[in-house]
Amino acid sequence: MPGEAAPDRRVYNPVPGERSPAGPRRGGPAHGATETPMPGSLPAFARLDRSLVPGDHPFLALLPGAAASPALARIAARPTAQARLLDRALVQIRGDRGYAFVDMERPCIVLSEAYFRDGAELDIYLDLLHELTHLRQLEEGLDLWDERFAYVDRPTEVEAYAVAIEEGRRLGMTDQEVVDHLSNPWMTAAEVKRLLRNVDAFLTDGVLPTTGEVTPPAPRRPRRPW
Repeated sequence: MPGEAAPDRRVYNPVPGERSPAGPRRGGPAHGATETPMPGSLPAFARLDRSLVPGDHPFLALLPGAAASPALARIAARPTAQARLLDRALVQIRGDRGYAFVDMERPCIVLSEAYFRDGAELDIYLDLLHELTHLRQLEEGLDLWDERFAYVDRPTEVEAYAVAIEEGRRLGMTDQEVVDHLSNPWMTAAEVKRLLRNVDAFLTDGVLPTTGEVTPPAPRRPRRPW
């Protein structure tokens, strides 16, 4: 985020975007738009257990119904692989800054406590799917920090955003809400459009650009995410 310390390469991907605790989505809905869906109308598999305390938790403790999410088929094709990923995934709730990222050394998803308590439930659900995709990519040996690619062109990011956007659309997000979800203060409007084009191309063709080029991982420089 602007004005904050550079991120630690050992921890990956604070999902970009402004999420105001008072707003329903990144930056709130577009002018004149209707938020879709309302938090209370989310299906059971997308509902969070917000009673959890800070610390380490199984992924399924935060999203108890996640095994029924249609998005899992996009993250891992085989049901056995889906079950294994869900069983092994951990989420650490900590801190009062930022949103979500992957700690690659543990590995686990780190979720800001403030975001977990006050963020929009749909945003958190989609972000957890995004980060779960990164955990699978990490298991496969992909380099989540490959700086040969711009952020919006990085194959690992295109896939993770595709998982979230496909699921958001399935739950009724409008085109403008998709753009709002992707937008953040450090990406230009042109970059957001390019990211969306990459996501839509992947969802249409099922092919990620230059996936083989993100293996093996590049050397890492210690930095902090926030």
